[in-house]
Amino acid sequence: MTRQRESGAVFLALLLTILYAANTAFAQETGGNWVLLDAASTTLVKRGTDAMYNLRYNEADSIFTQLVQLRPEHPAGYFLLALVDWWRITPNQSVGSKVDRYSESFNSRIDKTIEICDKMLEQNPNDIVGLFFKGSALGYRARLKVENFSGTSILDWVSAASEGKDAYDIIQRCQRLAPSNSDILLGSGLYNYLGAYIPEKYPIAKNAVGFLPPGDKKIGLSMLRIAGKRAQYAATEAKYSLLEILVTMENDFAGAIQVGEELHTQYPSNPVFERFLAKAYYMNSDWLHADTLYVDLLTRVKNRQSGYELSSARQALYYLGDIRVRRHMPDDALRFLQEADKISRRFGEEESGWNILSQLKMGFAYDLLGKRQEALAQYKKVLDMDDYGNSHQMAQKYMGQPYN
Repeated sequence: MTRQRESGAVFLALLLTILYAANTAFAQETGGNWVLLDAASTTLVKRGTDAMYNLRYNEADSIFTQLVQLRPEHPAGYFLLALVDWWRITPNQSVGSKVDRYSESFNSRIDKTIEICDKMLEQNPNDIVGLFFKGSALGYRARLKVENFSGTSILDWVSAASEGKDAYDIIQRCQRLAPSNSDILLGSGLYNYLGAYIPEKYPIAKNAVGFLPPGDKKIGLSMLRIAGKRAQYAATEAKYSLLEILVTMENDFAGAIQVGEELHTQYPSNPVFERFLAKAYYMNSDWLHADTLYVDLLTRVKNRQSGYELSSARQALYYLGDIRVRRHMPDDALRFLQEADKISRRFGEEESGWNILSQLKMGFAYDLLGKRQEALAQYKKVLDMDDYGNSHQMAQKYMGQPYN
């Protein structure tokens, strides 16, 4: 990773520390109890979120449109419609046309959410519903700017940072108004974890986050676990956040498997949850379960199931190839890895991390087949590419001795 890319990663991590405090919590405090609207509206929310997390987009849109019609003066319906667009974007990071298309709809729905919240806050600056939804709307809009998969300009970074800070301040007000609510623990847990993790991971960030209270990773993880079990509306988001942290930051793959299995069982048609669970199995050396899920991912992509795009296929093909290298099945390994290479070229990402490692593992497969010259050609190819992880070290090692 170059110095410029590393600086960008630090900035992104710092910004997300603020933004993640503004997560989805759909609640109103009444006499110390937290409820969402009336019983009929709550039923619509639960039906709609089930459809949304299973990527049944049209169904979710229809349900949340009913909520808007039922309570047009409330921000919940508009915000949830924006979240449907968010979940249209999230699994489709490599499809620029879809990102652009749904970003426009997302931003329109977020603007409407903020407009309604501002009217509520004009009448009562401490209106908990107005605060929650405005903070969440600002947070998600800023996150989209930061995670704009088709490219982010410096103006977007500045705008995202400003909105992220506003979202953080609003959510902090909500936490002071209702500190014991389990839904709020989602934002608090993420802030506590990332507030400690980022300065630890990136020492240069310590001065940049000096205006924020210090975080605590253990407390953050505990808050996320409690929110995942007890939150009325944010339980799924809490579990998803916990799963991502356990896989990518904590390397607690056994813990991730437990959370991932819960999410995948509840939402079997969500490719994001399925990918994280498959990665947890893989990193835990559970080749059988990892292989099963990656084959399932690949099948769903081939069947053009909603949300299952070529990015999922490339990931599945790489891991299926790698597992077969480890299980000494080199012919099958080559077939999968070569298909992963084709997708990287289709994306124009010949030197992406995925492709660099695919080239390296092809060298391993050729060595297992006794095709030493082909293996050496692969290792030389890796050395001509960017160094990803320890790819150059591994290539040099196996140029000196065959992989076994």
